[in-house]
Amino acid sequence: MPRYGDESWSLLALTKNPSAADDIIHWSWFSDTYRETVRHAAWALVNYPLPDVHIAKHGAPMRAKLSQGRILKSVNQWSVFTKWLDAQGVTTLAAVTAEDLTEFSYYLGKTKGCSRNTVCSYLLALSRLHYYGDSHLPLAARLIEPPWIREGQDDYLPAASSRGENVAEPITPATMGPLLVWALRFAELFAPDILAAHAERRQLHSVADALDVPITPGCDAGLQTFLTDLETRGAPIPVADWNPRVPFAPAALFLSAKTGTPAKKIHQVMRKPHWRAYIKDHHEPAMLDTPVTATLGGGPWHEPFEFYRSSTLVKHLATACFIVISYLTGMRTGEVLALETGCCPDPGTEEAAARRHLIFGPADDDPGQDTEADEDGGGGEDEDAAMMHGRQFKRARDEDGNHDSAGAVRTPWIAVPQVVNAVRVLETLGPGAGLLFAAEVHDPRLPERRSSRSLAYATMANRMNSFIEWVNDYAETYGRSPETIPPDPHGAVGTGRFRRTLAWHIARRPGGLVALAVQYGHMRTLISEGYAARSRGGIRDLLDFETARTVAENLSDINEALHEGEGVSGPAARRLINAAVTEHQRFGGMIATTRQARNLLADPTLNVFENEEAFLLCNYDRAKALCHSSRSGSDEAPSLDRCRSTCANIARTDHHVDRMTAAAKNLRDQAASPLVPEPLSERLRNKAEHLEELAAQHQSRRITLDEGGR
Repeated sequence: MPRYGDESWSLLALTKNPSAADDIIHWSWFSDTYRETVRHAAWALVNYPLPDVHIAKHGAPMRAKLSQGRILKSVNQWSVFTKWLDAQGVTTLAAVTAEDLTEFSYYLGKTKGCSRNTVCSYLLALSRLHYYGDSHLPLAARLIEPPWIREGQDDYLPAASSRGENVAEPITPATMGPLLVWALRFAELFAPDILAAHAERRQLHSVADALDVPITPGCDAGLQTFLTDLETRGAPIPVADWNPRVPFAPAALFLSAKTGTPAKKIHQVMRKPHWRAYIKDHHEPAMLDTPVTATLGGGPWHEPFEFYRSSTLVKHLATACFIVISYLTGMRTGEVLALETGCCPDPGTEEAAARRHLIFGPADDDPGQDTEADEDGGGGEDEDAAMMHGRQFKRARDEDGNHDSAGAVRTPWIAVPQVVNAVRVLETLGPGAGLLFAAEVHDPRLPERRSSRSLAYATMANRMNSFIEWVNDYAETYGRSPETIPPDPHGAVGTGRFRRTLAWHIARRPGGLVALAVQYGHMRTLISEGYAARSRGGIRDLLDFETARTVAENLSDINEALHEGEGVSGPAARRLINAAVTEHQRFGGMIATTRQARNLLADPTLNVFENEEAFLLCNYDRAKALCHSSRSGSDEAPSLDRCRSTCANIARTDHHVDRMTAAAKNLRDQAASPLVPEPLSERLRNKAEHLEELAAQHQSRRITLDEGGR
């Protein structure tokens, strides 16, 4: 807890969010003229809620209490304001006029080029400075009432502009695919070896720590016996080669645990000239006894583990688990970092585990009690499915409408088995209770003020960059260059782009190009169930937005192709032509807002989905769909992994037939190879004939835009 007069104030104690950053107010931001005035106002901002009479003047944007992040932002905005006042020659808040406040609002919008939302945030911060000044500051330091409180903010804000949704770009498939593959390799293939090495290293540390006692005569007997045996055989002494400033320094902790000698005594003995000369020519890394059992490409995936380097692999393992959980559930970063040990109890039966796992609200709640998930169907139909506990922090509010930093219980996330496996790995790494990504476990060097908290966003982002660098170095070293993770053209992968990327892949690549693609045939339904009762923006909003963008882009491309003379065939050919023309007239191939996305998806005539693997477009009509066992349901999208050639919703364009013909040729080339067994060759030829028949049907039945009646 900071003191009032400290040069910096850490705000971390104000939040219960375990992954919150350590926001710090630095009073060096302010000149001597305004520092103490603003410090007093900030103290009031931290300690006192804003009276209801002031909140009522602003409505929803104004809160009685701010989160620690908003407190930091408000004080930072006050610092920008006071620096501007210094430049204008205004030396006290009491000397500020309404004209000065108006000029400052113009300065933000026109000179600094701030967006409308940013300027609005500044105006709210200055309104708050006025209110707290009236209650807590002396008369000579009170800011007058800003004119926008009575007149409204519109005249003081930049002009409104159209604002698109989801500006974060999805991670490209070329980057996301290998990133997920390597993350899964760590979490499933390499994890047993890394965990075993970690357990051995932790045991050696425990033994060495227990020997950290005052040195006594004869305490080095075990060390002397060990060294004499090595010298007799001419064997090397384990060294800590991780410290380049001390050439061939002995592996003190390692030797302490192995010989039962205090580490201080080991340093004392190894400084003797005899052993300094011996270790110079006889040294090797301190190696663990843990065997490398996992294989990759027919051989061991890693060299024997080193005592001082195994911790790096543990960091990469935890990072890989974060990637798996974050990407395959659609959780926000803070929600992943807030997961606790025991968040995913085992389901009642193996059959239930094979169907699905659920991620429920907080671990200290009784899963047997009725929850929102039970009432709204969020838990699905599997009563004995595994439940995974967690909290959401975005838009979490307390009973007074203020931000609740402890988060709120949420309806369940859906977790595929790979996610549950990643959780189990993290539980093994942890001490048996607490956060899965606890700072004490995953980075004990962090300041004590992060005790009982998780790793921060920035730390996890840095670790993902390190993970990618390690993978690429590993791939180059072991001759697996094609499996490197290429850089994303939109910038660093970060931690906040996985939700958007998951929605992108589900919407655009059903049954497609990323690892665990089989799961995506079911993920849309599962995620929709998990968010069924949540009207607030969640992964389902992202999923709908990406689906609408995909539909709009596909129909726009089809409309352009139709005008260039391409033809369409299939039972839904005329419906497809009408949909392409209608979409072009209404949306022009562009979906920029959530409202537009909802309007497009609400029009059943525009529900067109591409299945690249089956070389077709699905002009989805639930009543005619053959991909669902029952046609009387309310499925919002087709199951493109179960397309049937006799479905009335199918349509094909010339582009699909060109790709189909090329695929048929490729299949025949494979069938002609003498290396292919005859039964497989026969199947390849049959599939090629089927594709050629479909292509011939298209050529004989295709219609064009004019023939389609438009």
